[in-house]
Amino acid sequence: MLKFEAEGNNWRTILSLGLSGLGILFFLVQSFSLGALWIVNYFDPQTDIAQTISIGLLLWASIFSGLIMAPVFLLSFYQLKGQDPPKWMDTSRPVFRKISTWIILLWPLIVGIGWFVAGRPVASAFLLGAINILVAALPILWVYTLATRDLKRGRPLAQWRIFGFSLTITPILIIAAEIIALLLLGGLGALYFSYRTSVDPTFERDLMYLYNQISMRQTDVDAVLEIIRPYIFQPSVIVWVLVVFAGIVPVIEEILKPIAIWSLAGRKISPQEGFVGGLLCGAGFALMENVLYFSATITAMDWLFIALGRAGTGVLHMLASGLVGWGLAKAWRDGKWIFLAGISVSAIVLHGLWNAVSLATGVMSLVMLESEPTIWQDLLYSAPTFLLLMISVLGLAWIKNHFIKQNHIDEDVHENEEIEHQEIS
Repeated sequence: MLKFEAEGNNWRTILSLGLSGLGILFFLVQSFSLGALWIVNYFDPQTDIAQTISIGLLLWASIFSGLIMAPVFLLSFYQLKGQDPPKWMDTSRPVFRKISTWIILLWPLIVGIGWFVAGRPVASAFLLGAINILVAALPILWVYTLATRDLKRGRPLAQWRIFGFSLTITPILIIAAEIIALLLLGGLGALYFSYRTSVDPTFERDLMYLYNQISMRQTDVDAVLEIIRPYIFQPSVIVWVLVVFAGIVPVIEEILKPIAIWSLAGRKISPQEGFVGGLLCGAGFALMENVLYFSATITAMDWLFIALGRAGTGVLHMLASGLVGWGLAKAWRDGKWIFLAGISVSAIVLHGLWNAVSLATGVMSLVMLESEPTIWQDLLYSAPTFLLLMISVLGLAWIKNHFIKQNHIDEDVHENEEIEHQEIS
């Protein structure tokens, strides 16, 4: 049965109760507003169905976010009252573990239903938002369950705090930071273009010519790709794209994704708790990121490729944030700041490699081929990404086994100490 541990102060619990309550209220109001807007748009014959579908996706995401806040609120409420929460909230029970392990078998079926629904606008307006959440959530839940089995996960309330914050607040912080970084880079780019046009008048003429050519063919994707193909593979373009997507973005995300763990900084949590907390940070962020990616789909095949392609990104985000969480716990408890620096760099490099390979895969399939790539060509170009995914899975398995072995060593040491104490007595 789930029981609370006594705490020296309740300020974290009070803060969790207040923030989760405000979050529930916010998402409740947002859901009602989006629901009313959805109804108006659905019954308005002049409104494009695509707009109604987009509102429906946001509505389901808002409902889901509010539901995630509910366990934080209830656990905080019971802890402040000094009462144990009801049994149904105990997610450590074996029945929940079994459900979390085997529910992944439903994922292919749900993906098939989603692909069917995505090709039918009216059904999409009603159901696609809920399907998107299930398709994004089930692989993440499955990976988290397997990666944390037999590990010491810490307080349930702390886990829900971390996950809820990472799902709702962390993505906003990361998007804001990335926008600021892109604006700064855009300013540098503007200065560079201004300098080039001042020393080379033909540069401005070439830019205007390129702009006019793209404007005249903006509805013809193949023609636009043919125009920009020579420019994409310019060394300077390749360097800047890699700097942004394989350098700046991973640094920002791996610094900010584990921000929810900092609420535990004063408790000197164990490395296992730090690792599990990092997994939760990555899980919350990956879930919201994948749900947002679905909103960019246009056709049923686009939806299917995103559903299949994004299933592995949760492993990347969870492993990278888990590494940083592990490093933070070691630094707070044992002063291992060098370990934190090294493992954080490892997380950033892993994320950067993933982004670089994914970017190269997209460019290869869109630009390098003269015709539409076949499914076998897509699989071939996706092989490096699949290899990184396998490395990430093996990394999660190795870290889990490392902690399990450490638990056995600690148990043996504890038993020997008890035996020695009994012999002395």
